[in-house]
Amino acid sequence: MRTMLSDFLQPGLILIISGLLLLLLPAALRRAVQIAGPLLTLAAVLLVLGREPESGAPVQLGADLAESGVLTVIFALIFALIALVAAIYNLHEKNRYELAVEAVYAGSSISVVFAEHWIGMLIFWELMAVASWLIVVSSRTVAARRAGFRYLLVHMLGGNLLLAGIVIKLSQGEAAIEMLSVSMDAASWLILAGVAVNAAIPPLNAWIADAYPESTMGGTVYMGSYTTKVGVFCLIRLFAGTELLLYFGVFMAVYGVCMALIENDLRRLLSYHIVSQVGYMVAALAMGGELGVDGASAHAFNHILYKGTLLMCAGAVIKATGLRKITDLHRLGGLAHVMPVTAVCFLISSLAIAGFPLLNGFVSKALIMNAAAGGGYHWAELLLLLASVGTFMSVTLKINYFVFFGRGESEDAQPAEGALTGEGVRPGEASLPLNMKLAMIAGATACVVTGLFPGLVYGLTPFGSDGHPFTVDHVTQYIGMFAGAALVFVMYIRHMEPAAKLTLDTDWLYRKPLKYAFWWLCRTVDGVRLFLGGKIGAFCTRAVEYLHDPRRLLKAKPRPARDCLEDDDVLQKPVGWLIALTFAILLAATFYVLIRLG
Repeated sequence: MRTMLSDFLQPGLILIISGLLLLLLPAALRRAVQIAGPLLTLAAVLLVLGREPESGAPVQLGADLAESGVLTVIFALIFALIALVAAIYNLHEKNRYELAVEAVYAGSSISVVFAEHWIGMLIFWELMAVASWLIVVSSRTVAARRAGFRYLLVHMLGGNLLLAGIVIKLSQGEAAIEMLSVSMDAASWLILAGVAVNAAIPPLNAWIADAYPESTMGGTVYMGSYTTKVGVFCLIRLFAGTELLLYFGVFMAVYGVCMALIENDLRRLLSYHIVSQVGYMVAALAMGGELGVDGASAHAFNHILYKGTLLMCAGAVIKATGLRKITDLHRLGGLAHVMPVTAVCFLISSLAIAGFPLLNGFVSKALIMNAAAGGGYHWAELLLLLASVGTFMSVTLKINYFVFFGRGESEDAQPAEGALTGEGVRPGEASLPLNMKLAMIAGATACVVTGLFPGLVYGLTPFGSDGHPFTVDHVTQYIGMFAGAALVFVMYIRHMEPAAKLTLDTDWLYRKPLKYAFWWLCRTVDGVRLFLGGKIGAFCTRAVEYLHDPRRLLKAKPRPARDCLEDDDVLQKPVGWLIALTFAILLAATFYVLIRLG
């Protein structure tokens, strides 16, 4: 067992320090630190993982999974890799505050993975929450501030639940992180609820589609890569095999797809697919067994690659056009003519997220489907397959057609030459910085390489399971499903274009009732305050009167009414006549003095 100090002396600390340096260094050195931080972190991750001692006994599903560190390998590596790709994508950014919090956010996420004690996990968990909130509000718009406030409230709730559970664990003398699914007590349920918030398990899932689209282009790439995947890592480490999570995971996979099918905002649509894809991971880890754990881990790895590429491409489109609604982008015609690199990278990553053969999403989904079939969860297997079809329709077909390759509303399919203005002078992809295109190409290439060579990912999983993805049955099954989905899409293509309307999420179910509940509570409290205030005031008034004249207690006649302060005993007529007499004497004395002086 490592000491508590090891929780803080680990690779994630390099990114946190580089983030602090980005606040202090001049602009000339900022780019070097922005790339050097993730590079050094990646090198440190490889060095630390290379020095992990090899134990003779194989890892067992249970306590060994939480304590052996085998789960750290795949998550630490992909977190460090995406930090480098995201830094390259955001290399043109000049806002040092945004760059700093992004580095701290990535570093704290990696630090959670390396933490082996509850205290270390909690500290970096909260640092990650604060940094991610700062990323949301870094775009400095009114919508971002409002979404950031709601984001902070949700994660404060999750952090406090986690804190309560950890405090109970520490009070029981358990300082080291351990598997909690074996015996669920009050502390375990609190920790599960806190982690579930980060994993976007319903009904607390709306913060993703609410906050992520309001962040900056580069900030969204970071946000889509870390928070939910850190939640998945903790769920695997602490609650693998908890069957209750299977129902939530399958619901997430289907629900996210349904919301994406009707969504019009480009980044909100992709945010809903984060919920859907995380549902696959939650369902897989809940199935338990080596295949389930490896499937969840491998899918988290691949998801970060293709989702990061999708978000980078979406950011490129928004930066070049200034538009984020699919209906508005469709009016421009096929953007592939003026943004070919972005279109090709998006096409590859959109096929990967759907699970198209020879791409990495297909490879990791093979493990999940094998786990579902082997565990007898055939209903879950069927619903997850339907979610894959919905993903293919809502991302691969819908966005590629209406944004990149489809015809516009006009007769000419080609957009006007000056239709794209972006932030620069030249239209289209020419207005994008080179670093953005390089990052997109790197992400799309990674999706292809890890799909063609699945052993690269399978070898990083905790148990090294082989999903055998390229069997005839598996390949033909997915190709047949996608062919049928494409046929349906073409037949109902007029109905597939999203409407320019607001979509309501699960947060409506508690935000609206809470609004009126809070209003009712305020009115009730204010009414009680006024009632008690009046009664206490009347009691105090009566008490003062009786203290002033105790003889009133012996009198049977009713208390005289009081209209104002002048009705008090000290201002009755005898005293008034005395004051009048005094005033008359003073006036006479004044006249007498004046006469004598005259």
